[in-house]
Amino acid sequence: MENQQKKRILEVKNLRISFKTGKKEYLEVIRGIDLSLYQGQIIAFVGESGSGKSVSAKALLGINNFAKTSADKIEIDGIDVTNFEKDKQWRQIRGHKIGYIPQDPLVALNPTRTIGKQLLDALKNDSRFKNIQEKKDFLIKLLESFGLENATKRFNSYPHTLSGGMKQRIVIAMTIAQQPSIIIADEPTTALDPTVQSSVLALLNEIREKYKIAIIFISHNISIVAKFCDYIYIMYAGKVVEKGTRQDIFTDPRHPYTWALISAIPEGTNKENQLYTITGSPPDLKNLGAGDPFAPRNEYALALDFEKEPPLIPISETHEAATWLLHPKAPKVELNQELKTRIKLFKEVL
Repeated sequence: MENQQKKRILEVKNLRISFKTGKKEYLEVIRGIDLSLYQGQIIAFVGESGSGKSVSAKALLGINNFAKTSADKIEIDGIDVTNFEKDKQWRQIRGHKIGYIPQDPLVALNPTRTIGKQLLDALKNDSRFKNIQEKKDFLIKLLESFGLENATKRFNSYPHTLSGGMKQRIVIAMTIAQQPSIIIADEPTTALDPTVQSSVLALLNEIREKYKIAIIFISHNISIVAKFCDYIYIMYAGKVVEKGTRQDIFTDPRHPYTWALISAIPEGTNKENQLYTITGSPPDLKNLGAGDPFAPRNEYALALDFEKEPPLIPISETHEAATWLLHPKAPKVELNQELKTRIKLFKEVL
């Protein structure tokens, strides 16, 4: 995607988020993130639980309760929200400029109300429609376009009568109905079986193409991201440790954590080899040392990794990674054969 020809609808500079842990104590969980998003683009935040993916995204909605958020700049579709503090301010953005699809559709759906009433709530103050009937007609057509059979019947149904895949489509429709410029999809396929996962991903891609909506896709599953995201941010311990286009990340990965995530993909693994797992556990953010937080788990770690955290180092116009292995004096690393094979396969299909 040629971003130079696209409208930039999100720009974030030096995002930092802290949570209160005591009377005057705060724990910084997001430690300086920059990101850009363009119209019709799909970007991904990828990393293990606790890496900061969802917290970063929710900051763009103003829904990180009890969090202290700061940034040099947060601009959403031309609106500077950097200094927004009151919920009233965020309501101008939330839903209208930027929508949210939660991991579990049950969180978004009220079991005591029909699907139709909940969809109509999303259009409560929408001036595009003259009356409720126009809203109903619009919503039913939207459900039909999402592949929901008997959309009129579903409109009057309760959530418990629908399958997981149907519920997720309803939640997506609820988000799209307000025609936001950006959608945050927070692990939207985690609770679904593989077949339904594929259909939901196809639907999100269709939405991008049809409505030119940009999507921030959050996932711990890097193999899903490989299928349809344009640009990827690999996150670890509250920081971006590698970022690049889909081709950059999967055909020329440079950070040892990215290597580990790719190695841990179960698909395509030689059945004679043991499934790769990343050793150790994510770091305790309360006890981060001076070095690279990934160093204790990094089989390629240098002595410098335990002393100083590396900055993001440019590799190309689109690709950066925070690893001392990119230092001119760093030793050359030989990747294992399994990882080389996976990278070769990605080069063939991407």
